[in-house]
Amino acid sequence: MNQNSEPGFARVLSVKDGLAVTVGMVIGAGILRAPGEIAGHLGDPWLILAVWVLGGLVAGLSTLLLAEMSAALPQAGGKYVYAREAWGPVMGFVAGWSELLVGRGFSGAAKAVVIAEYVRILTGGKGSIPVLAGAVVLAFFFIHTQGIKASTVFQNITTVIKVFVVLIIASAGIWAGDLLSIGQNNSVGLLNDGWVSGFSAAYLAVAFAYYGWEDVSKMAEEIKDPGRALPSILLKGVLAVAVLYLLINLSFLAVLTPSEMSGSELVAQDAISGVFGSAAGTVVVWASLLILISSLNVNFLGLPRVAYGLASHGLAPRAFSKIDDKGTPRNALYFIAIWIGVLAISGSFSEIIGLMMMIAIPIDMMVLLGFFRLRLKRPDLHRPFRVFGYPWIPMITILLYLAILVILVTTQTRTAMYGSLVIGGLIVAGLINRRRQRI
Repeated sequence: MNQNSEPGFARVLSVKDGLAVTVGMVIGAGILRAPGEIAGHLGDPWLILAVWVLGGLVAGLSTLLLAEMSAALPQAGGKYVYAREAWGPVMGFVAGWSELLVGRGFSGAAKAVVIAEYVRILTGGKGSIPVLAGAVVLAFFFIHTQGIKASTVFQNITTVIKVFVVLIIASAGIWAGDLLSIGQNNSVGLLNDGWVSGFSAAYLAVAFAYYGWEDVSKMAEEIKDPGRALPSILLKGVLAVAVLYLLINLSFLAVLTPSEMSGSELVAQDAISGVFGSAAGTVVVWASLLILISSLNVNFLGLPRVAYGLASHGLAPRAFSKIDDKGTPRNALYFIAIWIGVLAISGSFSEIIGLMMMIAIPIDMMVLLGFFRLRLKRPDLHRPFRVFGYPWIPMITILLYLAILVILVTTQTRTAMYGSLVIGGLIVAGLINRRRQRI
């Protein structure tokens, strides 16, 4: 079978594969970089833990809504599918292209840059970050030309290693540190950026660390029995991530004070080095590298499927809907690899988190509001999974998003302005695309 025959996706992914994708996607650059940034904003251990709990709560509630929509609409593309079905093609265009160009494109580039930084650390400062980052992207491109089974086997192996590594780091810190000392030695100062602005900046970093909890829904057309499997994957996946995040942050705070964590690019290395010596710190750098490799792999798994879904409904070039004989949307993969590669060569990790999340949060809220719209618009839609506590649980979820968004917009004004320009541009592009289709 050749590429031009346009075969469809095969349902080859199990619940185990889906959990590997979810955990592999979420646990990555965020948990490695965010703790140092958060400590600099908050300065109090209990507030640091609180912002992580808030991030897990928002992700968990959002997962309930996404679980119902994904089970009812098991189509390739994820959130863009639900936005399109609820609000029409323009909002579907906005949701899909924001993930391609900003959410997942920028996060993939950031991961490639951090991988390059860690490789450079391990080689004694040799090599150029842009060149190494470009080489990382090229390597992942070739892995994913081998088809969905090869890339998911790679994902399963690296995710098992990742979870093992995170548990080892968390256990070592908790065992060697002193949990009872948490909160006793705070030298950064409580919320040194101010109560609201400090917490909102910290939340952006936490939101980035959790981002991707729904990524497996992008591969809905390749999951066996999606009506049953997708809700199970989504809910179990976000719970596993939340538990791992709390454990590893407890381990950091048992060993280091917020002032010692503040500004660190790799708190895990600092924590383990402080207890077990520099050799153990080097092992952590290797472990962090494996964590990032597993996470970046999911960007290359999910994004071509988003491009495929957009193209299948006329919201992206038709060439993106071509699937080769190995089950890969090959043209979409070319586009994704080039885009992530360009960003990785020219960008840096710290410059993109705020803008990325300022765009992602309002668009995610729009997608989740689609839950109510679909309940009204498509009451006859078969829903293998239904959110319990309707309508109160969905309403609480939306109110949380709204409160967070208001705080972010009022405290991170410049980033909010840039984010609104990007979202506005996507809406205009979606309207143009819609008008062109009608002509």
